[in-house]
Amino acid sequence: MEQSDFDILTSKESRELIERHIDGDPARLALKLRNPAVTRQIRILQKCRTKLPAYYAARCIVPQIAYEQASSEAAATARTESILPSIPEGERKLAVDLTCGLGVDSLALSRVFDRVIAAELDPLRAETARWNFERLGVGNIEVVHRSAEDFLVSWPCGQRIDLVYIDPSRKKADGSRVYSLEDSSPNVLELLPVLRRNARRIVVKLSPLFDVAEVYRLFGENTCVEVVSLDGECKEVLAKIGFEEGQEAAPYMRTTIIRRGETRYYDFSRTTADAGLTECGKVGEARFLLVPDVAFYKTRTVGAYIATYLPHMRGNLRLSGEYLFADELPDNFTGRTYRITFRHPYQPKEIARLLRSRGIRRINIHRRNFPFSAEQIGHALGVGLGGSTDIFCTLADGEPTVFFVGRID
Repeated sequence: MEQSDFDILTSKESRELIERHIDGDPARLALKLRNPAVTRQIRILQKCRTKLPAYYAARCIVPQIAYEQASSEAAATARTESILPSIPEGERKLAVDLTCGLGVDSLALSRVFDRVIAAELDPLRAETARWNFERLGVGNIEVVHRSAEDFLVSWPCGQRIDLVYIDPSRKKADGSRVYSLEDSSPNVLELLPVLRRNARRIVVKLSPLFDVAEVYRLFGENTCVEVVSLDGECKEVLAKIGFEEGQEAAPYMRTTIIRRGETRYYDFSRTTADAGLTECGKVGEARFLLVPDVAFYKTRTVGAYIATYLPHMRGNLRLSGEYLFADELPDNFTGRTYRITFRHPYQPKEIARLLRSRGIRRINIHRRNFPFSAEQIGHALGVGLGGSTDIFCTLADGEPTVFFVGRID
């Protein structure tokens, strides 16, 4: 977004147009209004209904790139509520967001800290964030046009910040993506000494692809790790530094799972998490296939989840090929559940013949601990990927097996 777009979108005329046409079809509005900035903004705001409902309701200005890079409000709120019990009430005075961007994370922090300072390198993004916070009715966030490095270097010596939050950008100025933390901006690893000196606690948001074991290697064995998933999709991996202080037994691993608007937290010790998956029992003629939430797979705590949170179901649940199988459905299971309708050894020609006889030309292929990719399986079965039929491919009782299922939850 350019400064000229911001000037247009903050005008009284544009605000009235956005409000009047907020539910309109952007393609038709582009011809009708002949105001590209307004029609683009209406299109983005319509996307915000789910991801950023407060920004939608306040008709904030949301640039396209900032929207793509921003945390969802649900994830930002869950993350903030997750760390709150670990922070004494007397140390909730000041939080600093070193990478403001659209300001969603600053907004979440402002609800639990007395004061929030949001640093933003780009002057237009800083101006947009200030304007949005005014629209949102937030008065305890101060937006400063500074780089994270400059902000930390100039911070008064001896004045500790209660919490520093940082979400390094994984894109270069030309839009290309970087994959190492050292190449991200700002370089958190370089900043760690000054961060530790100025902040009581630090939360670093990492890519959802970031390996959990790598977090410990880069930030130290005492780092708390949190993985946040939203409706079955891993959204963030968090490195939390300084949260072990003053706690008798700080959790080394937490999974924060948001499903259908409900947030659940699961804590595991590092030792329990490292135990990984343990095969337990034969699949046999199990009636149900259960898929634990992706956050458990990401943290390698599927086995720990069963042992810690479903101990009463251990006789009913069997873990095979990284999926759970059961004769009865467990109560309050965190993940997806399917009824097994048919199982067959992985014999592609016979399964392909079965699919053709039923007129099935497209299937959704789920696989874990299986020797072939979804594309290879689809090619072998002579079907395309997609449609409404689900199959699960995994090792069951030591043999490659295909399960046809019906979705329950």
